[in-house]
Order: sequence, then C-alpha cells, then structure tokens
Amino acid sequence: MNPQTILSIKEEIVLEARALQNAKGRRLSGKFLVEGENQVLWVLENGNQIDAVFVAQSQSRHPLTLRLEKLNIPVFLCSEGISKKISDTSYLVPFIGMVRMREITQPTRDLVVILDGVQDFGNIGTIVRTAEAFGIQEFISTKEDFDWFYTKAIDASRGKILSSHLIRYTSAQETIAKLKASGYQIAVTTLRESTIQSFAPIQGRPLAIVFGNETTGCSSDMEKAGDVRVQIPMSGTVESLNVGVAAGISLYELKTKWILSMLTKKIQESIGRDLFCTSQWVRKMFDVKLRASTPFTEAQAVMMMILHCDQTSTPDQLKKDAGISTEVTGDLQSLIDQNLIVDANGTLSLSQQGKEATAKIWSIHELTERLAFEDVPDEEKSLFIKTLKRIQSNCEKVTPYEA
Repeated sequence: MNPQTILSIKEEIVLEARALQNAKGRRLSGKFLVEGENQVLWVLENGNQIDAVFVAQSQSRHPLTLRLEKLNIPVFLCSEGISKKISDTSYLVPFIGMVRMREITQPTRDLVVILDGVQDFGNIGTIVRTAEAFGIQEFISTKEDFDWFYTKAIDASRGKILSSHLIRYTSAQETIAKLKASGYQIAVTTLRESTIQSFAPIQGRPLAIVFGNETTGCSSDMEKAGDVRVQIPMSGTVESLNVGVAAGISLYELKTKWILSMLTKKIQESIGRDLFCTSQWVRKMFDVKLRASTPFTEAQAVMMMILHCDQTSTPDQLKKDAGISTEVTGDLQSLIDQNLIVDANGTLSLSQQGKEATAKIWSIHELTERLAFEDVPDEEKSLFIKTLKRIQSNCEKVTPYEA
C-alpha cells in the first residue's frame, strides 16, 4: 500500500489522531497512540490492529516504513510540524501509530492482578511487565476512567500492555462483585491489619491480587472484601515500598503459595500431561488393532513408518524418533531377522518387503485415527491438527529438533 501525504492538520485522520492525546478521547474511541519505532514494533509483534501510522517525511525509506507498506498498513507521511501536532510534543516523533484497544469484559484466567487506584503510569507499566514475567496476563482496574494506554505506561511495560488481557470496571464494589461471583479469592496488599504474606492462607482456587494507590493504598471497600490481607515484612525505618517494587515481591511469593495449593489441579490440566496421555492411548489402541490381525506390534509399525519416511536411520535414532524405550530392542531385531529392515553396519533401511508390509498395515493406522476422532467434526479435527503443528513450531523455536 503506497503512503499518502498529509498536507494539513485539519485532515480528518489527523483530527482523529489528535483526539487520542487525552484519556477521555482514547476511552471514547477505543483507540490509542503509540509513539516511536519501538512502540510500533511492539504493536506489530503482538498483532494489535493498526488503523494508521504517521511517519515523518524524513523516514519515508526507513526499514520500518517499508515493512508497514508491505503489510498493507496505511502510512501517512507528515511534515515535522504536523508530526509534532499529532504527538503534542515539542520534539519530532518519527513514527506514531493509531491502534485499536484490546480489552475484555471479565477475567478468564485463574490468577489476575487488580490495580485499585494506582495512578503513576510508570508504576502501571512496571506492574504489568513484572506480572507478565511471572506468567500473569490479566489485569483489572477499579476505575472506569483508568488509562492503560498512556505512552509512558506502554513504555514502562516494554510493550507487555499490548499483549495483556485488560479489564476496566466502574468501581471497587463492581470489581469485588464480579470476582466473587466468579469464585475468586481476593488477596489485598496492605499494611493495615494484615498477615505477613509468607503465612497468608492462600486457597486452591482462582486468586486476584490487589495493589493500591501509591499514597493511600487500597480502598476501604477492597480491604473489607479481601479474603486475605497481606504485607511485606520490612526492617529499619522504611515504612513502605514503591508499589512497582512491592508488586514484584508479592507476586513472586503469593504465586508460589497459590501454585502449591493448586498444584494437583495444575498437573491434571497441563497440556503436556494431556498430550502425553492422549498419545499413549492412541498408540495403545493402534497396538490392539495391529495385534488382532497382523504379527506386528505398534512399536514395530511405527519404526517401519519412520524408516519409510526417512529412508535411513541408526538404531538409537530410530528408537528415539519413535518414542520407544530401550526395552523393545527385540522388536527391532525381529524386523531385521524377517528381512523387513536391513541393517548395513548400523545404518537401517526398509527392504522392499518391509515397504510392502508398511503399506498393508496403513489401513489399520487409518482405522485407529478414525476411531480416535469418532464424533469429532471435521472442522474440529482440522483445527486440532493445525494447533498441534503450531505447538510443535513454537517448541522448535526454543529447542530445535535434533536430527
């Protein structure tokens, strides 16, 4: 998409962007501004919807400008004066993005953070970034006019606000009612009538951790509603910690206590456990069907199918690829003895007879798959397979598969 040139601050797109300079304008429009190359890059990384990017004319051939054009994101070239008007600054901001908010109406995660009157945008961003480091991605404010998207908050969070699940309620009372109705226990951080957090009785159910205003702390309504009121023990003459610092300490300790109370449930719901159990059940069913009509075990069939795809392998690599333990060496040797697999000085390959045997047992593999997906609609099966491939791809980014 070719860039357009802005000639006047009275153009509609400019007026729309300038209305986002204040919290009310952002709230009413459901949009906000990001400023600078880093913030625009964070938006792209998190997949937020970008309505427009205003680019200083001097940056028309900048790599980011060219990337935006390639992505078909509307680019508007501006003079230095117009850019300053859009950002409401005395200095040039070369990239200004107009982005749509991504907020939700109710919490969906078991662990959430509540900001009850926190005002400093640096603290807001710091709390979000710290919580994200502990795997917490849902945040609730107790004020309707709360502003998640002020540029300083985005910067302090290092863009983590853009990928977070954000909720705004109208008051502490509404927040309490919504959370209680959803079964959350509320842990309020406060110095008044509170327990040292190491001894807090955290239960094995969803948990909301509350951080209050930098000066006055949590509201009285929130403190009264708290199932647990906790404090960080301190020595010396310091009366309290910066709320961003306190959040890091409290989130670490309270999440650890919460995980201990939820550990059995977490293990049972783990994707790794589900994938492992599912794969074991499918392989067991495949084994039952194979043994009923062929002389092969499931382990032998899997080894032959892998060799058919890879052409050659070593014994150790084949067993590793097949997810087979060393106890099935006899299964591999049996295939070699039957001349289904050829062992040429430690390099394994399928014989012609082995290829034919693999083709013959494929119908049993298809039957097993059909039984496993019985009563599962085709669209759900397709989505499931696509999801598995995405999971595999994400894992490979962290731990490349060893050939």
